[in-house]
Amino acid sequence: MHREKFSKVDCAYETLKNDILHIKIAPDFPLKINWLQETYGFGSTPLREALSRLEGDYLVKLIPNKGYYTAPVSIEELMELYRSRRIFKLQLLKEAMLFGDNNWESEIVRTHYLLAKQTSPSEGKCSYEDYIAWTQAHDAFDNALISAHRSPWASHFHIMATNHIRRQGRAFRILMPNFEDQKFSTGTIQSPTLRALYATDRYTDLRNAVLNRNFEQTEILVNKHLDMVMATYNELHNKN
Repeated sequence: MHREKFSKVDCAYETLKNDILHIKIAPDFPLKINWLQETYGFGSTPLREALSRLEGDYLVKLIPNKGYYTAPVSIEELMELYRSRRIFKLQLLKEAMLFGDNNWESEIVRTHYLLAKQTSPSEGKCSYEDYIAWTQAHDAFDNALISAHRSPWASHFHIMATNHIRRQGRAFRILMPNFEDQKFSTGTIQSPTLRALYATDRYTDLRNAVLNRNFEQTEILVNKHLDMVMATYNELHNKN
């Protein structure tokens, strides 16, 4: 019975976490137990324990006398997340370049090759399905770059920050008209700055710097890329 209870808690936690991260539950939405029971079919005890765990993940917040709400989103928090993730990513990259072996190098080459074969969002013929495939290939390449690190806690915080960044980005696409304009219904991203972020050459330069164990150049490329991402979000946010 004890084991069954915790399996239900885990299931409730993972289900709610996935829906919050993918904006199936809107930001700043009241998470009433009755509504959660009707929507997801879990009992009140697993739901309460799941909400407590999600509060620790900063995905929900507990407001006195009101209850749990999904975490809000803001451009200020998104910028903070990018700044924080930059620190962890550079640390993980530095360690990977120090400890990476032949298998690590081979995986970087393999995932970069697969990324380069995808239809880039910077191309006019890119559909939404192409964009999803490109994103998956990008994540595989990004994970390969840091896979030889030896800092599990830094990796944990890097993953956590990445999940929150993705959530905030999804929310902005829904909530902000100028972000919604970036959808792929016309086959391309409208913003020239945003298109430049997807250029394959950027990832080729990063691959070469990492494989050459040139941390100084790697740091320059990572900082330049993240600065462009942050500037793009600020630009689009200011237009709303």
